[in-house]
Amino acid sequence: MSNLKLRIGIISARGLAAADKTGFSDPYVVMRINEKKYTTKVIKQTLDPVWDAEFDIPIHPGKLPVLVNFTVWDKDTFGRDFLGDVNIPFKNVFDRNAGGVSDGLARHYKDPENQSAWYTLAKRSEKNNVSGEMQIKFGFIEDHTRDPQQYEEAWQQLIG
Repeated sequence: MSNLKLRIGIISARGLAAADKTGFSDPYVVMRINEKKYTTKVIKQTLDPVWDAEFDIPIHPGKLPVLVNFTVWDKDTFGRDFLGDVNIPFKNVFDRNAGGVSDGLARHYKDPENQSAWYTLAKRSEKNNVSGEMQIKFGFIEDHTRDPQQYEEAWQQLIG
């Protein structure tokens, strides 16, 4: 399978820490993968944002990312506040798409059995005010959908 793309859906978050005096935050996510940055829109005044952002990442055998990093920030007039991090080893992006912790299979993004998963936000230091979790979905994206088994085989070959 050449020209494979991995679609990463940054769907939502819940229970975020309040970073503003209003008791809310203006959260957005910066995703880093293979030296590139992808940013969601800012959702104002909420601790339970819904971004529904999707990013398509080209996958090149031999140049696979090691990690996918998601950082939730609170946008301020001057700068930003850290709201939490999620780091997922690239080889584990499909681990949770079957509802368990490590029983997932590589699937097409739109496969009805391909579920999103919740990941707990982590602190970078003890001082961080971090709470909540974010909902992320991973899947291959192509013009046509193959047999699910083909995705799993291609994935196992990729991560070798």
